[in-house]
Amino acid sequence: MPRQEKDAWFTLIVVGATLALYFAFIAVVRMSEASVAIFALAGLTGVTGMKRKALRRRQDREVIYDERDRQIERQALLFSLTMFYGGMILLGLVTGFWKGWETAVPLWKVFQIFWAAAVVVWGLKAAAIIVLYRRGTHA
Repeated sequence: MPRQEKDAWFTLIVVGATLALYFAFIAVVRMSEASVAIFALAGLTGVTGMKRKALRRRQDREVIYDERDRQIERQALLFSLTMFYGGMILLGLVTGFWKGWETAVPLWKVFQIFWAAAVVVWGLKAAAIIVLYRRGTHA
């Protein structure tokens, strides 16, 4: 299994755990303002994972990615950002038509939406990398 695919699996596990804990925390505690702290879990877990990856790369003498790996990375990034921007446009339109265009939104909800969207983008990119490696399509 290529190193990039292993990293994508790790990212997918972190994203899944973060989203599961986030929604469980909202369901149990019913405090959406405090539930934003769950997103710190993704950051802390990701930082420790990155440290582990850096140490592993030093031991392996730095992994060199070929053109196929770079192409898969570009396709996955393009897919995830397309989904992000499409989702934000759709969210804006649905919310505007549903709640009205003059509705005020608390700032913490805006932050919460963007943090959740960032976590989902990381998950989409990781899933796309895994799918592209499994299918073998890279051109």
